[in-house]
Amino acid sequence: MLWLCNDIIVLILKELQDDTKSLYSCLLINRTWCRLTVPILWQNPSNKKGYISYKVCNILFNVILSHLSEESRNNLKYQGIDLFKEIYQRPLFNYISFWRHLNLYVLENIMENVFVKNFEMSKKSIIGNEIMKLFINSETKFVSLSIPKINLCHISGSEHCFSKLEYLDCDYTNSNILERLAIMNTSIKQLIFNYKYDNISNHGINRLIKVQKNLTRISLNLNSKMPRDELFCKTLEESIIKCADTVQYLKISWIPVPKFFSYLINLVSLEIINFTDRLDLNYLVKGTFPLLKSLKSLKVVDVPANICKNIIDSTKGNLIEISIIYQYHQYNPDDNGKLIQKIYQKCPNLKFLELTLYKENITEFKNLLINCQSLISLEIIDHTIKWNKLFEVLKFSPISLFKFKFSTEFKVLYLNLKYLKLFLDNWKDRNSMLLHLNIGYFFIRRSQQLQQYVKLRKRLNVFLQEYKAKVLPRNLADGLSVKSSGYETVSSGNNVSRQITYCLNLVVALQSLMSIVSPKRTKGFKWTVNIKYATLEALKNSIRAINQTPAHENDGAVLNMLNDSGKYSPRTDHDLREMLRLFVSKSSFKVYCTH
Repeated sequence: MLWLCNDIIVLILKELQDDTKSLYSCLLINRTWCRLTVPILWQNPSNKKGYISYKVCNILFNVILSHLSEESRNNLKYQGIDLFKEIYQRPLFNYISFWRHLNLYVLENIMENVFVKNFEMSKKSIIGNEIMKLFINSETKFVSLSIPKINLCHISGSEHCFSKLEYLDCDYTNSNILERLAIMNTSIKQLIFNYKYDNISNHGINRLIKVQKNLTRISLNLNSKMPRDELFCKTLEESIIKCADTVQYLKISWIPVPKFFSYLINLVSLEIINFTDRLDLNYLVKGTFPLLKSLKSLKVVDVPANICKNIIDSTKGNLIEISIIYQYHQYNPDDNGKLIQKIYQKCPNLKFLELTLYKENITEFKNLLINCQSLISLEIIDHTIKWNKLFEVLKFSPISLFKFKFSTEFKVLYLNLKYLKLFLDNWKDRNSMLLHLNIGYFFIRRSQQLQQYVKLRKRLNVFLQEYKAKVLPRNLADGLSVKSSGYETVSSGNNVSRQITYCLNLVVALQSLMSIVSPKRTKGFKWTVNIKYATLEALKNSIRAINQTPAHENDGAVLNMLNDSGKYSPRTDHDLREMLRLFVSKSSFKVYCTH
């Protein structure tokens, strides 16, 4: 019998490492696949956000307990802690040795909410120490570490484990831990640090940032209620300057001085959430910002419009993504109008725009739509805007614009639903549209308002379902799901070829029904992979390429099988339709394997 060599199997498994269901299926193929799959499957048992269900917590905690040595179990029993109501056999694999992403948020959640919530604090600490001994040893090296605000135990013996960290997410304010990490590690690529408490020292985080040699992503999130002074922010800025040559993505919660940006010569993305209360912002408004020639993305929250205008002016037309949101900042209509004017004057290549829009700035917004002809995605956050005026202005949208998101309070949308219908009806002569409505209900105070909100959701749901039935083939309308956070619909345009529009709608509908399936053995010495999802992603991109409609897609995780195989690469509309028919009619894509 012919077999795939282990190296090829590992490459296949790495492509599936973000798909836990497929990896789990790979365990069942044979012993070799199982042995190679387990280490990849157990690199990060929790998801990236650190949240796992109660059921998974139970299972995961049982697996962790099964790794405790007889000595550790006896130590716990001697101190009156008996967690072993059943007899556990040692597992076939040392699963903990495969962990590469140590998330102490998850362990804390298990400790606090699953098994030991009835134990007193001293015994919780004992249990935590025994569990951490399984992870902190001379045989394990972690590539990422997440530390919550309340640590389970002191990290000891960690010089080996954390010497090659690439990712650090920390809420913990104990400066000593960060200083120890600074001594043992200089390879961190992404750093997230959350200041959540008053009266804290930033000495540890400053030292940790300064010693890094390849730090590309920094996120420093300050508590909005924390009192801060100029010195606090200045020391953080000085630390970032030490590794300025490598920093490409920066997120901070204060407005730095203009000179700070002159050191960030390779900065690609800048995000500023203004939680600070600097005594004087005039020098920032009047200051000259240095040239930010590499900056592609700018996201700001509650940053004065004049400062945003100065930053945009310094990019010299290279920005392709802008997000400007105002929540608490007192706006000036004239300043915001000048900001929008600066955007369409200095950002001709703008593709993605998120904007808090005010009724006084509709005229300048119209000019933005006329001048930014590369715009793909538009998100409008409503602040006292007149929706009939907004939808009227949107008829000036560039031909490339197909993705819309409108965020507003439920009562506003309830009163303006007729204008939404008119907007959709007027779009019939344009390209296909992706629409997302984000209905806020944070200010509902009375039961009557809640009833109105529910009524609006039902009315909107019926309206969009009817609209989808008009613009989509009847057998495809059910394939488009309605999301809990909003609604999506696709409308057909007359200036798009009927075949391409049909294919695009078919892809969108089928994509919600299909997912990738793991490799499985078949007869004839071959293995089979269902690559419908990957095929549909590549197919959708190809359709849009033919249609010359830009797509805002994240292709990093897509297995672009089509582009790797020349005979399946679409060149004409006929080829595209034939390829669609081929991959929809076949349940799998077969690959013959030789030793």
